[in-house]
Amino acid sequence: MATAIIQIPFQEELLLQIDRFVENNTVSSREDLIRTATEMYIRCKWNWKNIFSYGEQLALNNNLSEDDVMNEIKANRRCK
Repeated sequence: MATAIIQIPFQEELLLQIDRFVENNTVSSREDLIRTATEMYIRCKWNWKNIFSYGEQLALNNNLSEDDVMNEIKANRRCK
């Protein structure tokens, strides 16, 4: 896989936090932390997008409104 080098400005305080994290954890470098964090962020955003799309499709297929969903959540919580 081809790689590219980019420059991103960071506030000094954030860089200090990154460096402290690298020192105290199993991350080997700033680059490794930023790369891993970026991958996790993208994966998380895609997962949430897919979850909401799935929920919207279910609601559409079952003719459910937001109120119907909220009522089901409340009913489920009362049972616990």
